[in-house]
Amino acid sequence: MLRRDLARVAAVGVVEFRIKLAGTADLAVITEVLQHADPAAIVDRDPRDGCFRATVWMDAHELEVTLTRAGFLPLDVEQQASNCCGDCSG
Repeated sequence: MLRRDLARVAAVGVVEFRIKLAGTADLAVITEVLQHADPAAIVDRDPRDGCFRATVWMDAHELEVTLTRAGFLPLDVEQQASNCCGDCSG
């Protein structure tokens, strides 16, 4: 990773998103796509509405671009309020 990429990642920090995609998508595939861009990405699916939840070191624009390049159309990418306790120096 380039030095400027490390600085960008540090500036963004860990962000949680709710993601609604057009069509259907497999959780394992979305996880693989996001972990290719961010090996620390954590992805699951909300059983109430089927939206994906992702915790990643990227901003909303980068997340949308990553999904779009992989062939998925994000209909809605909503950043969630931080739930950081600060214990891990984050």
